[in-house]
Amino acid sequence: MANEPLDGWRRFVAEANTTSGFPPAPLTPTPPLSMGFSGPAQLDVLETLPPAAAERLRLLRQRAADAHAVCVPHSELQEAVTARISAENRLRELIGHPQEFGHGLPPTDARVVTQQRLVAKLTDDFRRLQERSETKAAAWRMASQALANVEDWLRIGRPHGTMLEAYDGPEPKLAKGENGLLDAVENRRRRVRELRADMHRIRSAPFPSSYAKAQMRAQVEALAQRGAPSVSRLVELDGPVDFQTQSLTSEVHAERRALAFTEAADALALVAWLHRDALITALDREIASEADDKAALSHEARQQQEAELMSDLLDIERQEAAFVWQAQSQGLPVEHRADISPLALLGLAIVTAPRADHLPGTSAGHSWDLWR
Repeated sequence: MANEPLDGWRRFVAEANTTSGFPPAPLTPTPPLSMGFSGPAQLDVLETLPPAAAERLRLLRQRAADAHAVCVPHSELQEAVTARISAENRLRELIGHPQEFGHGLPPTDARVVTQQRLVAKLTDDFRRLQERSETKAAAWRMASQALANVEDWLRIGRPHGTMLEAYDGPEPKLAKGENGLLDAVENRRRRVRELRADMHRIRSAPFPSSYAKAQMRAQVEALAQRGAPSVSRLVELDGPVDFQTQSLTSEVHAERRALAFTEAADALALVAWLHRDALITALDREIASEADDKAALSHEARQQQEAELMSDLLDIERQEAAFVWQAQSQGLPVEHRADISPLALLGLAIVTAPRADHLPGTSAGHSWDLWR
């Protein structure tokens, strides 16, 4: 009796297949869709890199994991602190006055001497453990910061519409007078600091006075045009002179914050219209007193010098990263800088992705083309 519904379903399917001319359909029920489906798994940035760069990222991850593995556990520090405090309390109990629930033992008592030695030992053990903990934690932070910087850049920092390719430039060599890899790394980092200082100087440079005066004249001219009164209604309709107004917004603080709006005469624009030449002359004097044309840079010069510096900086950081990789392979104590360029660290070059004129296809075989 329990199989009657299933048997009826089998007969129905068999008859339907026979009359329709189609081959018999499988009788195995189709499994239901999972209700816990949460979309495709997130792509590991490792899979988007060329082989050599992917291997470097694996090394970064492994180095950070190894550095974290040797960090002193917090529970071990807590145990050392607890042991020291317990020994100190026992010492106070031995030498304390009986009125303070102590034993009142003299400092020369063997039990007191032994306990003092134990306190000194546990204090020294804790100091050594704390120093080791701080050293290992600092090494782990240095290793993990560079890794976090690279992975963040690969996920969200890479410019849109670009591709990553393996950098095939020449391997750096030690310069004359450099004593080993660590010396070479330090020299490159010193050069990085110099280039960044030059970049700051360029970005902080003033603009030429001629450019500033031209911008000022354009601003005053715009103000003057905006502030010109209209006498049309006076002439044609015997109405008033229309002075230009501006909308003002202010924030009102009461029981509830609100915004207030009003119209007011545009006094600044009216002054610019009325005394345009005098205003320009006065502002010319102010610009001349503030300008530093010897240190000034135009927009074009600024962009050109920044581009040259960025190219030099990337080249130096490529050398630095290569020397650090070599030093780490030899077991030397050095880590990558946290703020080094990800391109330099992984040995990559960034290129503009070619624009597709049309989609390559919509079948399953072409679905991966969209990710290349």
